[in-house]
Parts: sequence; C-alpha cells; structure tokens
Amino acid sequence: MTPAKTKNNREQKLVDELFDNQATYWRDTYKAKDIQAIIYQQRQMVALKYIDGLALSKSAHVLEIGCGAGFMTTALAKRGFTVEAIDHVQAMIELTQEHARQEGVKNRIKAHIGDINELSYEDQFFNLIVALGVFPWLRDSQRALTEVLRTLAAGGYVILSIDNAYRLTTLLDPLTFPPFALIRFRVRKKLEKKGLLASWNPSIDTLPYKQHSIREFNKNLNEAGLTIINSTSVGFGPFSFFGHYLFSERLGTKINLKLQVYADKRYPIFRTTGSQYIVLATKTH
Repeated sequence: MTPAKTKNNREQKLVDELFDNQATYWRDTYKAKDIQAIIYQQRQMVALKYIDGLALSKSAHVLEIGCGAGFMTTALAKRGFTVEAIDHVQAMIELTQEHARQEGVKNRIKAHIGDINELSYEDQFFNLIVALGVFPWLRDSQRALTEVLRTLAAGGYVILSIDNAYRLTTLLDPLTFPPFALIRFRVRKKLEKKGLLASWNPSIDTLPYKQHSIREFNKNLNEAGLTIINSTSVGFGPFSFFGHYLFSERLGTKINLKLQVYADKRYPIFRTTGSQYIVLATKTH
C-alpha cells in the first residue's frame, strides 16, 4: 500500500470514528433549537425547496450520499421517490433505517454502506444526487466530484454543499480573520524553526476537514461540466470575538434569522458569507 493510500485510509478512519461517536447528535440535531441545529435545518430546507422546484418524475433515480441520520432521505421518500442512501458509517445507516421505519417509508429507502470516491453504480444512472455536508470531509474533492458526475445522467441534477471559508463569523473575529490567521501560521513556523516552539504537523492524525471558497467551488463545478442553476448561502452565527461567544443562544438565533433575510434577498456581503453554501446544478452533457 502506498504512503498516500495509507494516509487516506487513516484519515477516513478518523472521520468514520468522529461521525460514529456523534451519531446521536445527528439523530437529534434536526429537531433541536440551538443556532447550529437551526443552520443545518435551513440547509436541508433549501435543498428540499430546490428539489420541489424541479418537478422530477416519481420514477426518477435518486441517490443521497452521506445520508447521516436519514432526515433528508425520509423527506425525499415522503415526496414519492425511491431513494438509494449511502454513508461510510454503519451507525448512520442504522439511524436512517430506523427513521424510515418511524416515518413509514422504509419500502422506499435502500440504505447501505457506500463511498463517494467509489460509487457502486453504473454510468449515468441517477437523475438526482444529493450530498449535503460531505465535501468538507474529503481529502480529494475532485475525485469525488468525478464519481458523482460519472453516475449522473445527462440533464440530471446535483445538490451539493460546502462549509464556506469566508463566512461572516470568521471574518468578524480577529482570531479567525484570514489575513491574521496566515500571519499567526507564519510566525508559528518561524518559532518552530528556531526551536522556540514544539513542531506541529497537521497532516498526522488530523481530520481532513476543509472549508472551501464559494468562488473556487463554483469554478470547479463549471470545469467539471456542471451548470449552476441556483445557490444559497445560509447560517450566520454563533458570533465570537477572540473565540468568546458574544450573544446568548436566544439572541444569536434571532440575529441569524434576521441576517438570513438579507442573504435571501441577495444583499451584498450577506449573500456570500453564510457558513453553509448550497448549490443546485445540472449536468450539461
């Protein structure tokens, strides 16, 4: 096994362990009222709104990648679709199956272990592929995108999301403001080189989590042969200053909802600075 593959396997194991340990969190978060839960709920609502606008036939082949606890999966099944649902973590598959039973749609859902990097489906099979919250955890997003496109039919649709690198919460906190973060990184490297600070290698036993630039992500989608139909930025909070939260959960939730109104109306700044970016695109050929 090559060093690169060994590293990828180690990173995937870390991601799997994280989501296995957090399975109950994802089971509960789509019903919770805290600000982070509300943001995830907003992300799902945007995706479902996009899907409802497509007016797809109920016989359409639908795949959800990273089904998690199954809330999106069951929402699709309730709309009359038969859904292939995959995840890399067995605990998530079990939660999806249980949620499908509770919602009375288990006969419309086929949930099983799967890998976005090696999809076990024939070429151009699906009319709709949904992958929310998946791309931030991929070491090689281009490989995953290639697999998604391979299994997507011409004229088919994808709904993807990324964690926005230039979210408002990051830009307003001096601790995370990108130029300052770069300066801190360079200072740390100099101190490490002089032996004044212990060396830290982020590539060892570190989760492959990544935030993406909206502009760069859109560029990658276009270059891959996807045409963007619609996109939305959601999630404003929790806000912090030097890592300390500024507002109570209740006030933070109100601020998030108010700023979301501005984002939905496409106001400058707010339309591209939500923590989550959701895009609807179609395969042009």
